[in-house]
Amino acid sequence: MRSKTHRARALALSVALLSVLCLACLGEVDGERATTGECPAGETCSEATPDGLTFVGRMFFDEPMLRLGPVLVGGTLDIGLRTREGAPLPDYVATSTGPALTVREGDSTFGPTTEEGDPLYPVEGYVTVRANRPGVSHVRISDATSGELFDRLEIEAVELDSVAVVVAQEPEREALYAGCEEMIGVRLLADQSDVPVRGFDEGMTVSANGHPLVEEPLFWDCVVYDVGADESEVEVEVQVAGRTFRSTLPVVSLEAGASCPERAD
Repeated sequence: MRSKTHRARALALSVALLSVLCLACLGEVDGERATTGECPAGETCSEATPDGLTFVGRMFFDEPMLRLGPVLVGGTLDIGLRTREGAPLPDYVATSTGPALTVREGDSTFGPTTEEGDPLYPVEGYVTVRANRPGVSHVRISDATSGELFDRLEIEAVELDSVAVVVAQEPEREALYAGCEEMIGVRLLADQSDVPVRGFDEGMTVSANGHPLVEEPLFWDCVVYDVGADESEVEVEVQVAGRTFRSTLPVVSLEAGASCPERAD
């Protein structure tokens, strides 16, 4: 049994390895009003946010992005809200401009947190976006009293096609190492015109050999599994967007004198 200190050190090293792959665990995208400097056609904009809003969302463990979404049909994505002026965000209402999405105000803590439960990336507020059917809608943030627009952001909803399970530190490695604490990454793929597109469902759950796994602290699509010394394979079950996928990863022994990947100096 590994000590808590050893486990914390191993996790810290693993996070450092993944951070090389993903430059940031959260991405920022300017809203339509912030990007163009103009009020979108057909909208009446609030003077409380003259420069619009910045929208914040989690990213993939191995792929930095300059966008938020797409969201898998049946899945969810949390999006943080920040004013560009650094001023407090007035009371707001979050809605969708079309049937592809449902939007509601968030009621918990946004994004990754410290061990004490404090957010690593404070925001003025956040919303939870649920994808209902394929299509595109805007997440619309407006003044709770006047209905005037603070800003809006286009989000796409796509159908889940397949799931790929990989070793997060070394995606090309096809096997887990016996006796090691491994990080398992999950890629959720939508088939868009024969070009696979990765999508989001932050409600995804993962288990390995029947044991529920907790997501790695910084990355929603990555989990940690302590591979048993006597295990020959690990069956990974992914429940996502109302569906269940299973994948099996073989387990091999380390070469003589080799260390577990997360313990590397």
